[in-house]
Amino acid sequence: MGDDAINVEVCSIRELLHCTLQVPSYQRPYVWQASNVLQLIEDIADSAPVDPTSNASKYRIGTVIIYRNEDGNSLDIVDGQQRVITLHLILTALEACDGDMRLDMHDDEQTRRHLYENYRAIRQLLDSWEGERRSQFVDRLFDGCEVLKVTSDHLSEAFQMFDSQNARGKELDPTDLLKAFHLRCMDAVDNPTRKQQLVRRWELHQDEIQPLFGTYLYRIACWSRREKAKPGGLDSDSIGMFKGIDLPGCGNERRCVQWQRNFVTAWYANTVHTDDEPETSYTFQIDQPVINGEAFFCYAEHYRRWLQQQIMHDEDPWRDAYADIAPFANTWRYRYMIELFHTILLYYRDRFGDDDAADVARMAFLYAAYMRLGTKSLSFAAVNNYVLTDARWEWRNARIFEVIRNSDRGSDVLSQMARIPRKPIEDSDDLGLWYRYMLRSSRTRLDDGKASSSEGILHVLIDNLQQTGLFAKADVGRQQSSLSGWDVFDVLYKAGFIVHRGKGSPYYCLQEKMWSGRIPEDWKDWKRRKEWAADIDGILNAGKGR
Repeated sequence: MGDDAINVEVCSIRELLHCTLQVPSYQRPYVWQASNVLQLIEDIADSAPVDPTSNASKYRIGTVIIYRNEDGNSLDIVDGQQRVITLHLILTALEACDGDMRLDMHDDEQTRRHLYENYRAIRQLLDSWEGERRSQFVDRLFDGCEVLKVTSDHLSEAFQMFDSQNARGKELDPTDLLKAFHLRCMDAVDNPTRKQQLVRRWELHQDEIQPLFGTYLYRIACWSRREKAKPGGLDSDSIGMFKGIDLPGCGNERRCVQWQRNFVTAWYANTVHTDDEPETSYTFQIDQPVINGEAFFCYAEHYRRWLQQQIMHDEDPWRDAYADIAPFANTWRYRYMIELFHTILLYYRDRFGDDDAADVARMAFLYAAYMRLGTKSLSFAAVNNYVLTDARWEWRNARIFEVIRNSDRGSDVLSQMARIPRKPIEDSDDLGLWYRYMLRSSRTRLDDGKASSSEGILHVLIDNLQQTGLFAKADVGRQQSSLSGWDVFDVLYKAGFIVHRGKGSPYYCLQEKMWSGRIPEDWKDWKRRKEWAADIDGILNAGKGR
């Protein structure tokens, strides 16, 4: 970096705000809360020296990084725009802005809302101040406060300073650093409209993008490589896994090294732009190298939509596939189980598609629920150990992310996971999850073709549930002689294996007949409670179901 490219100086707020500043369209909206603004006012007021005439103890309000546009007439704020906008807002409320103080910024609904709310909070505070206090505050803000102003003639250098400034602190989410990096990689493309579209969409879904990278894509990247994920998720030290190939420009693919060439060629060949919302038909894969720039933003949007579809699960085939996980989705103690479930499903779908949605969801639920049931106090360290199969889990578990990554077909994953020998969990006090796990585990045997009729299903259920201790856990008794059809019916109904037709109806049906989510039309599948009890007695008395 040449000396003429970077200028670093300490300047007062008066000097800063008399510059021709603008917030570029690729920056995030104004998001400071009223609490942030009032805290800044309090800090400035408290910083004033005892002697107002003293020039000592200037108050430093952070760093502002600026890019000097090629026209030389305006300065883009690369970092510090939230503070600069707030300073303008405070001075506007104080009626202290003069005609030479301007700040150009793009308009959006989120920015307007925060400007309105913060201005109202400032006015409420200032209305409680007497005139002399207000004038002293204006003087302190203008001439007693300062910033470190860093100006660059090159946008790439300004962004590099932005990365360095924020990677050392905790002000920005790692996804903000990724956004800045990949915007910088688009500098060679003279398409500011495209940048605006990408940033607008990114900011619109910021609340979804942060967990997408911080939790799901980050953990997949770690666990598929047999590496432990950090408890806090993606951080500034880990964002390198989402930086990759620099595009050489269409037609220059041979400038890439051999391993990059196919990815770059495919990107150029499959990118399609429209006037409204440019999209791409490029087929992403989670564990392929990231292509820097525009491709990264398309990559983020692709998986954001997928994850949102999973989490909402309000359309087929996901509605039925999520029946097992839904009852636990909003309880904190199941957080890691739910996240593991979605992470498995996202990775599997990315590699093999959605054709086996129900089977994959059952496999992911059994895998994640077994972890929750097998650990009384589930920390993230325990999740890492479970997924990576440490000594405790090795003989009855599998590294599912490696299995998905190394398999050629989805059926191979399902087959391998179905063969995992899991020790029955008999000491869990989480009956709700335990019952649901037993139901899904029994379902595997039913799908193996061992039962099709109602009687056959009952055989499998009673046999499996006696072996796994369900009847003992329900205090029915441990010996077959102590069981009656009425007792077993009550346990099966409580566990959800048998369902009631509805209020006022005396009829019940096996849950196994209702996996489609539709009430069976054939009335032979519906029986009264005493009929079910009699059928179960018949199985027990015949010596079946042991």
